[in-house]
Formats: sequence, C-alpha cells, structure tokens
Amino acid sequence: LLRGVNLGGRKVVMSELRAVCERAGFTEAETLIASGNLVLGAKLKAEKLEAKLEAVILDGLGLKTDVYVRTGAELDAILAANPFKAFAKTNPNCLGVYFMRAKATAVEMEALEKTALTGEEAVQGKGCLYIKFPKGQGVSKLKLPKLGTARNWNTVTKLAAMARAE
Repeated sequence: LLRGVNLGGRKVVMSELRAVCERAGFTEAETLIASGNLVLGAKLKAEKLEAKLEAVILDGLGLKTDVYVRTGAELDAILAANPFKAFAKTNPNCLGVYFMRAKATAVEMEALEKTALTGEEAVQGKGCLYIKFPKGQGVSKLKLPKLGTARNWNTVTKLAAMARAE
C-alpha cells in the first residue's frame, strides 16, 4: 500500500509501477485502482520489502513514498477482526482501514476521539485502525495518529481477494 499516491500532484501510472516492480525482480505484480495498491510476489519479510519497494519506486519513478506491506493472511485477519461488520455491509465506502507501522498510543487515540466531530469511531486493530465515517470521509476532521495510509473497506476486501489469487 503506497501512501499519498495520485493525490496532490503525486502522480503514478499503475502500469509503470508494475513495470518497475517487475524489473526489480518481483513476480506477479498487479495493481488495483489508481491509488497505490499493489499485490506482488516476494520472498522478503515486511520491513525489508517496504524498504526495497520504497527504493525501487524512488529510483524507477522518482517518487518518494512510504510503503505499507501486508501479506494475504494479514489482510484476511484484518477482514475477520473488523469490529464494524454490520456497518461494513451497508456502508463499505464509509469504513476505512488506516494501516500503520506501529500501534497508536493512548494519547493519539484520545486526540483522535476529540476530533471525531461527525460521529466517527475508531478501533485499534493489529497494524491498523478501523475507522467508521458515518457521514463520509470528505466531511471528516478526524486527526489521524502517526504516519499511515487509509483504504476503504471495498478496497481492502478486493486486495485480500487478489492476494489469495481469487
């Protein structure tokens, strides 16, 4: 998951992203929508893979971005642990998963709650926050902790299926 791609002038063509990954030796590179979602085959552990992909993207595309790696099994675990299952069924575009490298602290969670002005709810998951946006993300003033990247429930579900090669 690439952070901040195709937002604010940070353009990346997905076919070029796949091509630089394949040239770097990654297999079966596939992308999902034009917002930096990449599924590929690799033997590296997450932390090393994140660093390698960040370097490959910088060298090949000239884009400095943070990359958040999750295995197919980790994505499946995120789907299974969803604390907002009923909401996900009725409003999948309004449920976000905010991927982070480290757990949000109690202070960060408190700050997040104080900025939940339009009814947002956030629950800590493993390597992520589940965030319910009842009025949509566009009107939210939620202050998210740490550096991370968010995807809506539909995207996370599709990425998990791609990782399972469905």
